[in-house]
Amino acid sequence: MSEIRLTPRLRTLGEWVPAGARAADVGTDHGYLPIWLRQTGRSPFVIASDLNAAPLDSARRNAERADVTGIDFRLSDGLAAIAPEEVEAVVIAGMSGETMVNILDAAAWDWTDKTLLLQPMTKRPELLTWLYAHGLHVAEEKLVSERRKSFWVFRISAGEMPLPRPALLWAGFRETAYAHALRTQLISALGGLRRASVPDEGEIRRVEELLEDMKDAYGW
Repeated sequence: MSEIRLTPRLRTLGEWVPAGARAADVGTDHGYLPIWLRQTGRSPFVIASDLNAAPLDSARRNAERADVTGIDFRLSDGLAAIAPEEVEAVVIAGMSGETMVNILDAAAWDWTDKTLLLQPMTKRPELLTWLYAHGLHVAEEKLVSERRKSFWVFRISAGEMPLPRPALLWAGFRETAYAHALRTQLISALGGLRRASVPDEGEIRRVEELLEDMKDAYGW
């Protein structure tokens, strides 16, 4: 079978897995990423885990159709059924940042010598705040376009770092089109808050402060 085609965000995650690293794909869904990692030889062994049996069965069938071996399929709540010494890289993608925090908090792994790759669908600031509070930080980020939407992909490293300013948590560590779009949305939201019959002064201040911080962070 020809090499499986990954979506842009999964392709980015796959390419960020260090060559030769044993990997785990948490919440594997259809198992496309583990199949790609084995087809390309990037990983000698991959754990494909999911909380539910149905997607795990689908992933297993897809691997069989692709004639791919070296994938261990596991029913697992997050990292509960995976031992830290089994893998050098962990991918968690396609779920909320809040769910990722719950998974990482429950596992309490030592990430010093591991690669952690995250692709949150929502709750970016909350996820990053938790990471920085637990001795982890963003080593690399990439904004990936897929189906007319933008998705953040993060490579996380161990090591204490100061919590970044709010603008960077919300809009990214570099000035991008995403940051400009977010600014436009915040300005619109601020107008709506000010026009409300009973203005929420606390929320107004929060949005104003975030806009001011973005202006300072990006030199606008």
